[in-house]
Amino acid sequence: MMNNEWKDKSVLVTGGGGFLGSRLTEVLLSKGARITCLDVVEAPLRLKEIKRQIDYLSGDIADWRWVSERCKPFDFVFHLAAFAFPAEAQKKPELAYRNNVMGTAHMLEIARRASVKKFIFMSAGALYTNIPKYLPIDEKHPIDPYQGVYAWTKRIGEMMCEEFQKVYELPCICFRLFNTYGPRQSEEYLVPSLIKRARAGKNLEVLNGDIKRDFSYLDDIIDALVRGAESDYRGGPVNLGTGIEHSIQEIAEKIAAFFSVKVSNLNRQVFGPKRAVCNITLAKEVLGWQPQITLDEGIKRTVQSFM
Repeated sequence: MMNNEWKDKSVLVTGGGGFLGSRLTEVLLSKGARITCLDVVEAPLRLKEIKRQIDYLSGDIADWRWVSERCKPFDFVFHLAAFAFPAEAQKKPELAYRNNVMGTAHMLEIARRASVKKFIFMSAGALYTNIPKYLPIDEKHPIDPYQGVYAWTKRIGEMMCEEFQKVYELPCICFRLFNTYGPRQSEEYLVPSLIKRARAGKNLEVLNGDIKRDFSYLDDIIDALVRGAESDYRGGPVNLGTGIEHSIQEIAEKIAAFFSVKVSNLNRQVFGPKRAVCNITLAKEVLGWQPQITLDEGIKRTVQSFM
């Protein structure tokens, strides 16, 4: 059913060719919105089925002249574009700061000039301290941006949103995302990497199967982003997850079962906390949002998408 809230609304999705952005674009398009996607990729495969139904801009969000000449006024801006791999950001800090800081500043300025109804910024649960002080992690939990370049760029992005909201009265909402998985995710990430190996008939090896994380299915996260844009809530951060932790061993075994392969736990020391699960009470309260897809169903859908 068409949601009149989005019918004919003009929406900019940065990072629209990516995992989250492409699915968000599909969902908003189905609601009647007019979508402009901005991504550095010239011909994103994830958008090939709907490319004729959207405006697509391939360019550099850190290039102000390029951005300011091409970005028309919008009703909403979903800023998902980022230098998203923490390890790579640590190796290439100049690129991470250029894309994640200057790029975000430019998108905020585009939104300010357009007087958008809402600017939606995607931050990261990686901001919380490496070793949690308590679980589940809520928005009041201490953060530690000094963990690395990627974390710092996300914190700066949050602070810029706070400043634009305070000084220019630009309505913003910042989300801190924990682990997400689903169809069309890059094989650099855990779930698709395991699916790829199992699909090839190879047994799975996990470095440390006892590690526990909070895994959200893609469509639940997209629902939260859309609700965030529709809501009257401003500010943040707002945690996005399930509030349920699952071990890496459990994830691997669920995937292995589809392909009749075995799982080995190497029990190696790995970087990061032993456990990480988020408190989603705030998201429930301000968005009326509740994750709908169970882990079993989400893994099933993701495996089927790779077949």
